[in-house]
Amino acid sequence: MTTQTLPQNLTEQSSQTRMVLDRHLEAFRLGDVDRTLTDYATDAIIINGTGSVIKGHAEIHETFVQVYRDYFPDGTRNITIDELAVHGETAYIRWRAKNAIMATDTLIVRDGKIVIQTFAGLFRE
Repeated sequence: MTTQTLPQNLTEQSSQTRMVLDRHLEAFRLGDVDRTLTDYATDAIIINGTGSVIKGHAEIHETFVQVYRDYFPDGTRNITIDELAVHGETAYIRWRAKNAIMATDTLIVRDGKIVIQTFAGLFRE
């Protein structure tokens, strides 16, 4: 994984993590794959319950192309956040959208980049 530069304190790290989360959510709402990708470290991983781990920019890019095309096309990306917690390098959100009954994301942020993300969701049929 990436080399970590620790912020001065927990509050500073939490602020940095929240800033990355907010930027990531805006990229999601726009459905902008390239903007989404800028939030990830080059060696980041995503675990999403599919049985495989998505690794690195190339795989993450391809994943978000599919996500925005197949799961969250235009008109479905305005999400409602039901729970949000940020502590240090960790951010957690529980949310819903037009086509998602419930979803969760956990992000681990270091040096202003997502290094690990988990996702789970229950979609409408």
